[in-house]
Amino acid sequence: MKKSFIIQFTLLVLLVIFSNLGDRSKEVLVDDELGLAGGIRVDLTGENTIFESSPGGMSPREGGTLVLAESAEPENLNTYVSTSAAATRVLDYIYETLLDYDYETWRFDRPVVAESFEISDDGYTFTFKIRENVYFHDGQQLTADDVLFSIKALLNPFVDCAPLRSSFSKVVSAETDGEFIFRITSSETYFRNQEILGGFHILPKHIWDPQGLLDQYSVTDLLNPTVTREEAAIKEFADAFNVHPQGRPVGEDASPIIGSGPWKFDKWITGNYISYVRNDNYWNADSTFIDGYSEGGSYLDKVIVKSISDATARLTALKAGEIDFIPRMRAVQYFTQTNTPDFLEKYQKVSYVVPAYSYVGWNNDRPYFSDKRVRQAMTMLIDREAYNKYVSYGMGIPTIGPFYIYGEQYNHNIERWPHDPQRAVELIEEAGWIDHDGDGIRDKDGIPFSFTFSVSSGSTSSKYLALMLKEDLRKVGIVVNIRQLEWSVYVENLRDRQFDVVSLLWIGGLESDPYQIWHSDNIGDRGSNYMGFRNAEADSIIHHARFEMDKAKRNAMYFRLQEIFHEEQPYTFMFYQRDPGAYLKEFHGVKWIPIRPAYKLYSWWRNTSMMGESS
Repeated sequence: MKKSFIIQFTLLVLLVIFSNLGDRSKEVLVDDELGLAGGIRVDLTGENTIFESSPGGMSPREGGTLVLAESAEPENLNTYVSTSAAATRVLDYIYETLLDYDYETWRFDRPVVAESFEISDDGYTFTFKIRENVYFHDGQQLTADDVLFSIKALLNPFVDCAPLRSSFSKVVSAETDGEFIFRITSSETYFRNQEILGGFHILPKHIWDPQGLLDQYSVTDLLNPTVTREEAAIKEFADAFNVHPQGRPVGEDASPIIGSGPWKFDKWITGNYISYVRNDNYWNADSTFIDGYSEGGSYLDKVIVKSISDATARLTALKAGEIDFIPRMRAVQYFTQTNTPDFLEKYQKVSYVVPAYSYVGWNNDRPYFSDKRVRQAMTMLIDREAYNKYVSYGMGIPTIGPFYIYGEQYNHNIERWPHDPQRAVELIEEAGWIDHDGDGIRDKDGIPFSFTFSVSSGSTSSKYLALMLKEDLRKVGIVVNIRQLEWSVYVENLRDRQFDVVSLLWIGGLESDPYQIWHSDNIGDRGSNYMGFRNAEADSIIHHARFEMDKAKRNAMYFRLQEIFHEEQPYTFMFYQRDPGAYLKEFHGVKWIPIRPAYKLYSWWRNTSMMGESS
């Protein structure tokens, strides 16, 4: 561990200790006494597909309110327009999809609004039979027309949902066949078609298009630029859709969002909270998909999602009884500020993993990082284990690549690059970076090895990582300049590829398609291959794997792709991070799953007889 980093880290720990002197219990239990700071570590390996962290043996009961805190408030609640994870975590309970994950197998093939589905022999066309007993919250029946309308809205080029629409770029047609049959065709047999074409939120046509502006147009029309340019009604619909009141139902008297899900929208008080309530008339009220995991309208009466941006304020609110659940807290809060007998008696702490990995990205087009030997050396110079121990409190799970560590695509046969400064220096010199002029800084072709590590001003962990790297590289004749940027500027520089080195997080799913981030087609033009990674074999694998429908063969291709990433090191792959959280022990049926946000509230219920219920 480097001296400068230890000093800064010690100051941070002292601040934490002094800030806790006012707690009711001044006794902080050491980790060895409790193991994992008194919390439960959720692991979903092997056959363990769902993890329950609350005691069993009691029958669920209806009633009660759950108040949870999120760090950000959605910019809007238009399910197609919004790009906010905070919005998705609310809307997934209000709207429904044709299909969803099967909780036992984690395949995306469980019928929801669709009663059944068929895939054509050639793999291009999906036909869904819509259930005839599904009703929206206002009592209107959901039919195939609503499903078709939803696809039309999504594909309308003037609707402000380009990121979402890109996933549907291969759709060529969609139609209804009677009142309850919906059919959709893609131009490709893409392996994620079932998840994409069966996984979009279904909107009520009578709410979003009461004038029937899109009725006269087919999906084929909406995909034809000539038609969309000439037909004013298409843009008229989109202009109204983008600012529809259903997307921002703010205030006590706003009209509620109408979906068909097990929860109904209640209200949104901006800057304060969003709430939703149990749908007592839910069409699927008797359906239980696995033992003890019901989506039958839920057990809780109400969920209130408070917006509290400051992590300290969130923890203070939890301790004060103003909220019941913090899904994500800082590691220092989990291991020190909540590691007291008083807290542990009242709250259950849990650490869990979602499909998100951290990385250090090297701009492969910079002269310093164009040679893979230098990128390998950079990885071996980062003391990742020290970073994990001293900054992340050991919450990081080491990863060698971009695929989810709990998923079937991850190659567990690859050994991580070691922390080996001596070998790193050898590789740097093999690549020609030597101190030719004796000034203490390595250089090549007249270019000094001096680069800028850009960090977001709001990321403490990235700052510590940059400081560690700065100190370690100084000792081997490399200069690291640290530049802190506001998030908006940081993102713009990233998209324009105006950086040397960045530290970020990618969020994925159980299965991922690496095309967007790793194919050379997506270098430039604000594509997501920000590092400029180019490799002909990797491009070929990424392309062919997309259309390989045999999962075993596809995963074998991705195993080889990870070997290429390991050799090339366009990123230094850091960790899948455990998210630490805590909830009031009055709650039972608390289950953790491997998809974002790692929990669903359908199974949660409140034992209000234990301690009384907060408002």
